[in-house]
Amino acid sequence: MLSDQERRVVTLIDKNCGEVVEYVRKLINFKTVTPPFEATEEEDRDANKKFQEFIYETLKEMNFEPEMWEIEPSKLEQAPGYGVMADRDLSDLPVVIGKLKGAGKGKSLILNGHYDVVSPGELENWHHDPFEGVVEDNKIYGRGACDMKGGIAAMIKAVEFIQRAGVRLNGDITLESVPDEEGSLMGTLACCQRGYKADAAIIPEPTDFNTLVAMRGYLAGKITVLGRGGHAEITQPHWKEGGAVNAISKAVRIIQALEDLTEEWRTRPDTQHRLLDPNHIVPTVIHGGKWAISYPEKVEIQFTSNFIPGTEYIQKEIEERIMSVAATDPWLKENPPSIETFWAYGAEIDENTPIAQTAMEAANDLGVKSKSVGMGSLTDGVHLINYSKIPTISIGTAEQTAHGANEFVDIDELTALTKILALSILRWCGHS
Repeated sequence: MLSDQERRVVTLIDKNCGEVVEYVRKLINFKTVTPPFEATEEEDRDANKKFQEFIYETLKEMNFEPEMWEIEPSKLEQAPGYGVMADRDLSDLPVVIGKLKGAGKGKSLILNGHYDVVSPGELENWHHDPFEGVVEDNKIYGRGACDMKGGIAAMIKAVEFIQRAGVRLNGDITLESVPDEEGSLMGTLACCQRGYKADAAIIPEPTDFNTLVAMRGYLAGKITVLGRGGHAEITQPHWKEGGAVNAISKAVRIIQALEDLTEEWRTRPDTQHRLLDPNHIVPTVIHGGKWAISYPEKVEIQFTSNFIPGTEYIQKEIEERIMSVAATDPWLKENPPSIETFWAYGAEIDENTPIAQTAMEAANDLGVKSKSVGMGSLTDGVHLINYSKIPTISIGTAEQTAHGANEFVDIDELTALTKILALSILRWCGHS
């Protein structure tokens, strides 16, 4: 049941949902594409600053106390699982934080959203300009409409409509607009290390309106397999006699080892989770060879791996599996592969945690079905949960078009999300 004040806020959102739509369209207009890990001459970061200046002014108009600052990855605290890339250039990708003081008698809440979006990819696959924010068939099309500029708009407008309804929150609100979630997650990590805290946090990532309480961790890596060059049209002596060695042939054994490990994890008891798929490892990129008539001297295999929360020593297990296979091959035993990895931990909270129950009840009271779920990849919530010890959930619109061509957010779903967030804020923070 909704209280009179809750019903007033919800009615206000319904009557003015067009304002949320227009705000999303403005956010899509900023081409805030996640920077590649290797800088390119075409890269333009000016849109990121302009986007954050726009958010800063919005928060200022809403009586938040905003601040804007840039991240220096080399100065971030490093520890296993943090995923710090000390040499990543995050200049001109500022963070904006806004603090809104409550009456002082309620629980505090962080609203967190990432403004970076993945590349639109091949433009000919889009029906509209991916940064125009076209409205068609009750949908807003554009890169980031779903993931997650729609969510950012919904969380900001939820607070605004609460204010416009004349309702004063008891608890404090901290709103975080962060970069590089699609890259390194260091935007939110920097906020955590800067000391921003609250009793709970909500990230309106797309979740099909389910309440996200568990995420697998992420490990990326590169395996370098060495061979020995030689003329491919000439019969080669044994490698111990100076003959060529095909790095591609040796890499096949390593790739098979990774696939065998995934198959083992599929049923192993310690890699199972009630809400998540088992651990896996997938070779995703391979580079090898220079010339069709030369033995390849080196192969690089890039891979991605996801693992359930609480998994320990996954890097060690992967390395041991690769080296055990290498030990069965005389060449690889004497010339073992090298392995580089980067990883961030998984995270979960109890589905009965108050903030999870608050969000699910808010959704259900508005006629939107919501249940506890897990996600195969991870969000910025891993840092809020693990580093800052803040119970964190995600709840948002449909996720089916995230990262794809013709990404969109349904306007009815966007309106529903704004109402769910408003109701969750009112119930969590308390009001007068």
